[in-house]
Amino acid sequence: MYAVISDVHANREALQAVLETLKGLRPERIVCLGDMVGYGPDPAWCVDTVLAECEVVLAGNHDAAVTSGRFGFTQMAGAAIRYHRLLLNPLSELPGDSGKRKKRWERLRLLGHRQAEGGCLFVHGSPRNPVNEYLRESDVTLGTGKKVRENFTLVEWLAFVGHTHKPGVITSDMEFLSPDDCGGLYRAMPGRKAIVNVGSVGHPRDGDPSACFVTVDGPEIRYHRVPYDVEATVAKIHESGGLDPRFADRLRSAT
Repeated sequence: MYAVISDVHANREALQAVLETLKGLRPERIVCLGDMVGYGPDPAWCVDTVLAECEVVLAGNHDAAVTSGRFGFTQMAGAAIRYHRLLLNPLSELPGDSGKRKKRWERLRLLGHRQAEGGCLFVHGSPRNPVNEYLRESDVTLGTGKKVRENFTLVEWLAFVGHTHKPGVITSDMEFLSPDDCGGLYRAMPGRKAIVNVGSVGHPRDGDPSACFVTVDGPEIRYHRVPYDVEATVAKIHESGGLDPRFADRLRSAT
């Protein structure tokens, strides 16, 4: 049994709560699908902790933007990236251990974009664009399905993604199953492809502010929701001086 997490977004309180839950679940390993940074108040701590606790860590679009300087975000999200870039860049004239910042920066810069093993593919965004492409419920329910079908051609059996912050399973017969639709447990059938969005640890957008991740035990994929001290993170966002207070409102509403 292993765990898959994604989209921590510099939320220390949420990540701590998830890791505490995982101590009780005792997975053999943890896979992180990226976006350790962005939006939240504790980028350095979250990066260091994810890199220490996870066997596989992939790059999300926010992670890539911090090190590359290339954005393409909304004004609010771009400002958060620039703030995190200032905090993490080893060339920044900030107090602290510059050697530690340099090592962290290099690990961030060299993160891979995909991991494939045992019929499973792990990416942040989508199989065909692992860092930046969104696969949304609306691509199944409102679109032609072409985008989803093209992604399924790159999936051997299961693909695990994040990026949208909305958990759910896209099946190869063009269904979207929320965790509620499947009772929190999706059983992957041999020969039946699925794309599993694991949700977000630190910035959920499905109306439930509790942290979200999955565990995988053979064909069983189980969703977990973990409450954490949202108000502690909200207070740190307001005190940061570099983050838009609307990020705090989003944590409360999970939108």
